[in-house]
Amino acid sequence: MPSILNLGRYFELANGIVKDEQYENVYIGDVLSFAISHIKDNSIWITIQNNVNVVAIATLREVKAIILTEGVKPDSDMLQKSIEQQIPIFTTELSHFETARLLILKKKEDKNEALL
Repeated sequence: MPSILNLGRYFELANGIVKDEQYENVYIGDVLSFAISHIKDNSIWITIQNNVNVVAIATLREVKAIILTEGVKPDSDMLQKSIEQQIPIFTTELSHFETARLLILKKKEDKNEALL
């Protein structure tokens, strides 16, 4: 399984939380009421939502990291709560699609390197 630690190679870390944990899934979505019932535990969440409610849902669903796309930055409440809850937040200028594609390509590369 891919590691959260490796995300820092591709995305900017916004809150200084670094974890060497594995993630199993990636969830892409911006509608919080829908996300709360669809995010699987141990996922990375790709979104443009940048408020404290994202961290609350991430905590509830045991999300391993949040990636804000399209150049969106976390607001101050989101940053503070993510630090309290120890959830890494990354940012990128990439779109949701480009971010997911990068994660898929890097996961395949990691698998290939493990086979060598």
